[in-house]
Amino acid sequence: MRIQECEGVSASRKHLVLAYYVTGHGFGHATRVVEVVRNLILAGHDVHVVTGAPDFVFTSEIQSPRLFIRKVLLDCGAVQADALTVDRLASLEKV
Repeated sequence: MRIQECEGVSASRKHLVLAYYVTGHGFGHATRVVEVVRNLILAGHDVHVVTGAPDFVFTSEIQSPRLFIRKVLLDCGAVQADALTVDRLASLEKV
């Protein structure tokens, strides 16, 4: 990943430690984050992913000692019988 210098702002070559919080409800958000995390790691940074998503979502795509996963339920999400039907009572019980 290359960052270009523009108008007095220089690209930092510092090693950063980042925390990336992503919901684990469904895998859509987590799978989209994989590419961002991969590029941050390739740029030389450590990334701590904080999520309720299963580890394999990240570790199957990224094998790096710079990837750290911390399991935390960030939101309970909605309980759904299918893609279009939300079970309101079951969702409230999860909270």
